[in-house]
Amino acid sequence: MSVLRCGICSALTDDVVATLKDNGIRSVVDLITQNLEDLSQKTKLSYKDLVAIVNVLLAQYSTFPVTGEALYNTVLTSTSILPTACQGFDQILDGGLYTGEVAEIAGEIASGKTQICLSMTASVICHSKQNVMFVDTSGGFCAERLEEILHTKYQQGDNPDVFSHIRCIQTYDIYSLLSELQQIKVNITQQSDPFYACLKLIIIDNVASVIYPILGGNQLDGHGLITQLSQLLKLLAVDYSLSVLVSNNVVVSDGEKKASLGKVWSHVPHTRVLVSSMGDQQRQLILVKSSRSKTGQTANFIICEKGCVDPG
Repeated sequence: MSVLRCGICSALTDDVVATLKDNGIRSVVDLITQNLEDLSQKTKLSYKDLVAIVNVLLAQYSTFPVTGEALYNTVLTSTSILPTACQGFDQILDGGLYTGEVAEIAGEIASGKTQICLSMTASVICHSKQNVMFVDTSGGFCAERLEEILHTKYQQGDNPDVFSHIRCIQTYDIYSLLSELQQIKVNITQQSDPFYACLKLIIIDNVASVIYPILGGNQLDGHGLITQLSQLLKLLAVDYSLSVLVSNNVVVSDGEKKASLGKVWSHVPHTRVLVSSMGDQQRQLILVKSSRSKTGQTANFIICEKGCVDPG
């Protein structure tokens, strides 16, 4: 719960905050759980002011009850499933990427993460007829490769209108990434640009590129920025019914491959899939985290001129 600070409401001045802290009341929870009559006598603060402060805090920080039926109807109307380019991938994801969730593809360098992102982009543009925001943090986005996939698999490479459904942003540090995501939030809210009215997928390739540099110094600062990024990604996914797909690297721990960036980041994605190379163009996907499907499921795909496709 939030720390008490001046400015939350007009009655909560610096002097009031200092008096409350002197009496061991430092957070919103500390204050709203107090007996206000006893607190007024103990601190010599006005009982009327204390009641007003608590009422404002309850209005700002309390959650309001929602019936199960209302929640269910909200999910039905706001949730979409975006099919990937591979049937096997869709199967282990229970249909595809879900809006309102953050999904992660983790793998070694050259394992096919960017190819999956480009294939997913083409699928959403041509199959779902929705828009995609591609955030490139490592210089991996290739318009020529995307055009090849659109041309060979969807026969859309020569259609100039198809590229109006994708926008690519290049950002190479965590601060500019946060700034760009905030701007996306503002643009969706304002609806001044028609592109954002049909935006359904945000891809970040690769999230590790911008997070690794901030973990070398003050760990608390780095973890704080990771938390800020995760909150923003989930806010975009849930509040605006978007699907967020991020790629990540892997590390080897106790002989087992795991997604990088540590425990703080490990709780962020709703779904996590590991991708590994099996030689030549063969790749394997392993579902290691999911809220709806059994983990441990695998699927194979190959990388070819059509992007990521099912073998055979």
